[in-house]
Amino acid sequence: MTTPARREALLRRLADLPPGRRAALLRSLGRSSEGESAGRAWPLSPGQERLWFLSRFDPRDTSYHTPWCVRLRGPVDVDALGAAFTRIAERHEVLRTRFRLVVDTPAQIVLPPSPVPVERIDAPGTPDPEPEDVDLALAAFVNRPFDLENGPPLRVSLMRLGEDDALLCIVLHHIVVDGWSLDVLMRELAEYYAARREGREPELEELPTQYTRFAVQERERDHTARLAYWTGKLAGVPALDLPADRPRPPRWTGNGGREHLLLSPEEIAPLERLARELRCTPFMALIAAYQAMLGLAAGQHDFCVGVPVAGRSRSELAPLIGYFGNTLVLRADLSGDPTFREFLGRTRETTLAGMRHADAPFELVLAALRVPRDISRPPLCQAMFNLHNLPKGGLLGTAMGDLSAEHRPAPPTGHTKAEISVDMWRGPEGLGGVLDYSGDLFSPATARRFAQALGDVVRRAGVNPDLRLSELSAT
Repeated sequence: MTTPARREALLRRLADLPPGRRAALLRSLGRSSEGESAGRAWPLSPGQERLWFLSRFDPRDTSYHTPWCVRLRGPVDVDALGAAFTRIAERHEVLRTRFRLVVDTPAQIVLPPSPVPVERIDAPGTPDPEPEDVDLALAAFVNRPFDLENGPPLRVSLMRLGEDDALLCIVLHHIVVDGWSLDVLMRELAEYYAARREGREPELEELPTQYTRFAVQERERDHTARLAYWTGKLAGVPALDLPADRPRPPRWTGNGGREHLLLSPEEIAPLERLARELRCTPFMALIAAYQAMLGLAAGQHDFCVGVPVAGRSRSELAPLIGYFGNTLVLRADLSGDPTFREFLGRTRETTLAGMRHADAPFELVLAALRVPRDISRPPLCQAMFNLHNLPKGGLLGTAMGDLSAEHRPAPPTGHTKAEISVDMWRGPEGLGGVLDYSGDLFSPATARRFAQALGDVVRRAGVNPDLRLSELSAT
């Protein structure tokens, strides 16, 4: 391990090198020299390229906005807050990137560092607004479209709620951030803000690389073997057709709604015990229950569910902000009306095999499968599932310098990325979650029935795993 003194000596030696040798050394280490990235056209990663296309397809679609809100109690130093965000954007090039066409090819252009403004937003009734008015003001801020070509992919606002009481709202476009990145962002924000308030330099390790380097490396990787696995595994899979309340619009809009889920510790415990007995993870048991619910609702035994994965297979990527996430496609096999125990075994094998090939970019899988374009629905995965277990020490931090901090859920945006999507997390209160759904297809009442049906499957499968799937529905 390099000590601080040793590191400082190495940095001094690096600084003393002639500029040409220093740049060559940094390039050999996979890092850009100071200023090398600015103004240069870098390729987009495969994941970024799909998000760029979707933003061009419908610039008004805000489904891929990523908000995070924190309630701050104490005297907020707005100058220190702005300086902290400015330092973070200086440190992470992706936060000062523009996405433009260069000779008919989308590229990311890193701009030189510049101040990050902290906008002031006021809810009706300020300085003592009602919660409903706060939600309306936040939703307007969150849903304001990004201009990825000319504007930053990050914006920040502060809303005063009262004396020494404020709400910080951060919004990023998904093209530069994922769930892991939010934890990095909030951890660094707390450190930069505290350092500014205390008159010291922040204590952060130097970044080993930048996102642009990852994008280049991802473009150069050979995915042939992994793509061969996925084309063999997913060939011929049908779309999931859940019974809808309304005709499918000719064009996907992303309009959506949300229902909440909560299963008590007593309700979830039997399924967790079953998972341990069958050498399965809680994720495997829950996605098996979700697939069983979807299959019963749709009357299908063959379809896909998409699962977000972190996509950070190398340790040097852990401290970076950027879009590294990928979608793992799990094909459900409910054929033969198996018992839930048997189906969970199938799910275990499918999941383990999929994880061994999880770093094949979803966009390249789509291209290899030659999935026919259908602008009325998301491709390949009409359903998504996520059990959250990413780092969250920074996200759920309780202090920011001399301020107390508390996460405040962002208001529903009214958008969804899939026809039906479930996000879950395990906590002391049990298994909580949300079910997002397409408002174009389903009514709130139907979405509530989906949520109830998922809870029924979890409870019944845990207590009696030898029931056949067709027997798991409570209706």
